[in-house]
Amino acid sequence: MVSFAKASTLQERRVAITPEGVKQLCQLGHEIIIEKDLGLHAGYDNRSYSEAGAEVTADDKRVFGSPFVVKIDPFTLEEIEKIPVGCTLLSALQIKTKEKAYFEKLLEKKITAIGLEFIREGSNHFPFVESLGEIAGQSAIHIASELLSASNKGKGLLFGSITGVPPIQTVVIGAQTTGVEAARTALSLGSDVTLYDNDLSKLRSARNNIGPNLHTSTLSQEGISKHLKTADVVIGTLTGEKRAPIVVLESMVAQMKSGSIIVDVSIDSGGCIETSELTTHDNPIRVIYDVIHYGVPNIPSRYPKTSSIALNALVVSYLLKLTSNGGVPAGFKNSQELQSGVYTYNGYLTSNFVADWFPLPFRNLSLLTL
Repeated sequence: MVSFAKASTLQERRVAITPEGVKQLCQLGHEIIIEKDLGLHAGYDNRSYSEAGAEVTADDKRVFGSPFVVKIDPFTLEEIEKIPVGCTLLSALQIKTKEKAYFEKLLEKKITAIGLEFIREGSNHFPFVESLGEIAGQSAIHIASELLSASNKGKGLLFGSITGVPPIQTVVIGAQTTGVEAARTALSLGSDVTLYDNDLSKLRSARNNIGPNLHTSTLSQEGISKHLKTADVVIGTLTGEKRAPIVVLESMVAQMKSGSIIVDVSIDSGGCIETSELTTHDNPIRVIYDVIHYGVPNIPSRYPKTSSIALNALVVSYLLKLTSNGGVPAGFKNSQELQSGVYTYNGYLTSNFVADWFPLPFRNLSLLTL
């Protein structure tokens, strides 16, 4: 039995499973419970889940009483209190929002918890992070395109390769998945694009993948300050271990052209642009030094259906790996990919990353599942 709980985070509109995913699991003999109104914001009503074979219920004891519970955003401490001892959880963790007491409660209840953002394929691929990074990067350019229009108090410029019209100047800061996708999308729309990062291997990889028309540069205060004076669009995507490093100072923003656009995707981690402010979907922009700032966190939630379809593919594949090999312990034993996502197991902390973040004892998962 697997249940799917509604998101509790502000502005979270995505879901971890679609009716198509429910149908796929039910056809393989799995019992699926869907919390009532789970998918409304993503365009999936209760009836679509019911017709796919799920039990749809408003009874949270039924939802959180399942031996395996899935949620797109992190479980709250209140929700963990409702979860049975020895249950398995699959969700995002978002460790920067957590305190030590959160993990102590998981350990006390001997809960096995899998963090979607920790799941790794091969040496350095994180499917959940990369999938949402693709969406966030492409979305950032579409958002900037909307904000550039005169109807949104922008400069009235159009992304595109228009005969006789100079291209829009786009600066992308950060060469991980989100930044590379933003650069790729802007370039495909006819913009002149420069991608900044201090990791030369990432810049080289981005240029090899996108093509020679992509300009690349290392980050320097002098270089980026000069470039921002002519930029029409700036996309910030840098992240850090604790928070995003600030690389665009207020003094640089003050020298930008009137009506220019800043989309700080890294606002989830504090923002990499000093003038960025946290905003909402209902009130998404701030105008500072006559520069339009977009600071809504969790950009993929702006496109909840696309995001949910992408997440569904990952979550269903993980559930099938866990349940087709004789249950959770065997599923971990036979999947290095899933092992990498486990941060608590049967009363033990099994993530070095979490153990370094909070002073808690660590045990190796492979020794616990022999």
